[in-house]
Amino acid sequence: MEGRRMIMMDLQTVTRLLNLDGFEVVEAVADAKGKTHRLAVTPTTTAGLCPHCGRPTTERHGCYDRQVVDLPLGGWKTELAVRGFQFRCPHCDKFFTPRQAALAEGAHATERFLERLAELATRAEVSTAARFLGVAEKTAENWYYDYLERRRKEPAKDLQPIRSLGIDELSLKKDTASSSAC
Repeated sequence: MEGRRMIMMDLQTVTRLLNLDGFEVVEAVADAKGKTHRLAVTPTTTAGLCPHCGRPTTERHGCYDRQVVDLPLGGWKTELAVRGFQFRCPHCDKFFTPRQAALAEGAHATERFLERLAELATRAEVSTAARFLGVAEKTAENWYYDYLERRRKEPAKDLQPIRSLGIDELSLKKDTASSSAC
């Protein structure tokens, strides 16, 4: 029993180190020869929200494993076997797989991996970033451009509403009312 508790504690530690929102590590294997961490992760939520009718359900229809690349841990590559669940909504009788925000759509990588790839590629070349992160150059190139396109289509997060037009800084400080606010 003591050995089992140690394994659970180790998995909890690895889950904290991985720090992947919405997932917990259920199995961890380190390949010293290939300098690779292979982690099996599963979602922490046991229910899904139906995108068709908007109601929650816990009725699982099936599950699948998806291979995903994540950021290196301690200089070693990190490969994730992500368990995904398909749900059946008893209200509208439709099937769906909830989207996980931490996983990139259309790529076998996490969002944070693609973010780091894009950051490295903007400072150097995609080929250099691919070598540094340990992925194939063509794969990195496709992921990079898909990531940039998704980011371009997203609404800007830090935009503030326009409060005034045509006001220079001195007029604004003097409050001369020579410019009109929106």
